[in-house]
Amino acid sequence: MSPLQAMERSYATLKQMLREGRYPPGARLEANRIAEELGVSMTPVRDVLQRLVGEHLVEASAGEGFHVPRLGEAALRDLYEWHSALVLMAVRTARNPLAMDEPEDEAIASRTALLFERIGEMAPNREIRLAIASVGDRLHPFRMLESEVLEPLLGELDELAEIDNGLPQAIRRYHLRRMKAVPDLIRRREAA
Repeated sequence: MSPLQAMERSYATLKQMLREGRYPPGARLEANRIAEELGVSMTPVRDVLQRLVGEHLVEASAGEGFHVPRLGEAALRDLYEWHSALVLMAVRTARNPLAMDEPEDEAIASRTALLFERIGEMAPNREIRLAIASVGDRLHPFRMLESEVLEPLLGELDELAEIDNGLPQAIRRYHLRRMKAVPDLIRRREAA
């Protein structure tokens, strides 16, 4: 495997592990252990960790190395609010209708990610699409816990996907509901 292939494979694998909440908030990410687990040298893993710092999926501290971010209530609310603003901007500037496919993965977090990815694709602005994906990656571990805190989720997602008029209001309701559940989501994420 070439160095570039090793880095890209390591990036995709580690990013997915972080999105799925495999490492708890505050967990130290040791490059040597990750390299061993992924079957690559430490060099691509260190490069990947730096890349993930740039995506805000990992934090780096001088003398302490890399670790999983630990979000407080205010930070998680900010993240939901930012996601809402980006998605509303995508809807406001949309040139294409919302096109939804049935996701292969029926997990609620994956369906949510796909829905907002499709809404982002409506926007002509590439930066909006990239920002929605980036914030979605950071919200993914919390989306995996939403079904434990919020009910019903599938109906809510189906409603968002089918709304023609009133989509901005539905998006606001969706995000406000989650912002109210932030304390429970934080507790469950910390306990996971």
